[in-house]
Amino acid sequence: MKQYFKLFLFISVTIIIGYYLYENQREVPIEEVFPGKNWAKPILTLPDLKGVGAPTAKNCGNCHTEIYEEWKLSTHANALSDVQFQSELAKSSSPKWICLNCHIPVQNQREMITIALRGGNYFKPIEVPNPNFNPEMKEEAITCATCHVRVDEKSNQSYVIGGSGGTSPPHPVQINPEFLKNRCNDCHNETYTLNQSLVCSFQTGTELKNNGSDKSCVSCHLPEVKRSFVKHSLHRPVRVAHRHGFIGGGVPKRFDLYKEQIRLGYKPGLVLSDFKWQNGNIHLRLQNQNANHHVTSGDPERFYRFVIEGIDQFGNVIYKNESKIGQEWEWSPKAKKISDSRIPFGETFKWELPSIPKSNLITKFRFQASHVRLKGITSDYMVQSANDVPETYRNKVKQIKEIYPHSSIVIESVYDVKSKLRKDTPLEILFKRNAERRGE
Repeated sequence: MKQYFKLFLFISVTIIIGYYLYENQREVPIEEVFPGKNWAKPILTLPDLKGVGAPTAKNCGNCHTEIYEEWKLSTHANALSDVQFQSELAKSSSPKWICLNCHIPVQNQREMITIALRGGNYFKPIEVPNPNFNPEMKEEAITCATCHVRVDEKSNQSYVIGGSGGTSPPHPVQINPEFLKNRCNDCHNETYTLNQSLVCSFQTGTELKNNGSDKSCVSCHLPEVKRSFVKHSLHRPVRVAHRHGFIGGGVPKRFDLYKEQIRLGYKPGLVLSDFKWQNGNIHLRLQNQNANHHVTSGDPERFYRFVIEGIDQFGNVIYKNESKIGQEWEWSPKAKKISDSRIPFGETFKWELPSIPKSNLITKFRFQASHVRLKGITSDYMVQSANDVPETYRNKVKQIKEIYPHSSIVIESVYDVKSKLRKDTPLEILFKRNAERRGE
């Protein structure tokens, strides 16, 4: 009887081990691991476009010159070369192939194609060389084709998705403005948990939908402008078009891009609606008037820092206080949102500061609001781990404080105690100062 039991036990253990090894080595389709998730796969290879050639931004720019020049200054164009992203991508905990699906979203941009996951493990992608890899297109990051080019399933030919008709371009066009409006959500409205410490949380689209507004992402981030869609030499009519600078939170990817922020349409989501000194108390009100989503939105580590300073007659700061709004997360050992003090659209942040020390010596108060994208302590860590970053970006990460804006002052107002008047600093002056704040 013992022999039969031992044999049964041996067979059972063998089957279990065999099954485990099989499952651990099985090539599991991506769709099986992440069903219905747009971020799990890049846009399939796009063939050359009739009248254009390879669907690169550079080729699109041969005709759409103004749009191309705006796009080159955008966050989208810098989504791969962004040194913060490259530093994050180099972490051993980073599932690189997934992250790249949003930062270089077209299969033409990928040197290797992920075809399956070994044992369903997203840290074990099975990759094959991409015969259609276009290195020029890779460097364009979130390129024109990301939103505007797709493949017709019947003819297997590329076509352009447009938002309006009425012209006869050299390439095939299908008009689908709703597709273009909703395309943003594929990256900017995705929240998923890979494991207990790997969470991606972007809910901008949901925030926008829940505020009851009829605005879309396009309304603010691609504002309307009247111009010809193409270069003047083609003599096409002036129509309602859209800016393609994809202006965001006012913190560009490089210091030299500050000068373009306002021209491309930036204005703070928050407005300083009330600032006064009354009965020994400071009253501040900041309202989300311009952002139809929360302020801040997107990356959960972004936040707003508010600073109020009391200044004496000699220009010395003799009082200072700070506050912030944003999300607070714990990332280890388990990712968890601790709090959320962001301001939804239309709502107001109230900051009351009573019993100010040395108030009799203060002649004016200065208020500043800064949009913070990257904390100094975080970039210090990035510098320390810069040798883990690919050589192309290594030196840039080491110089991150000098070349990469961490934050932007987007509101500044000075309140005169005697006259009870306030003076707001124009955005042009603030952004000129921001451009000079290297190394801070």
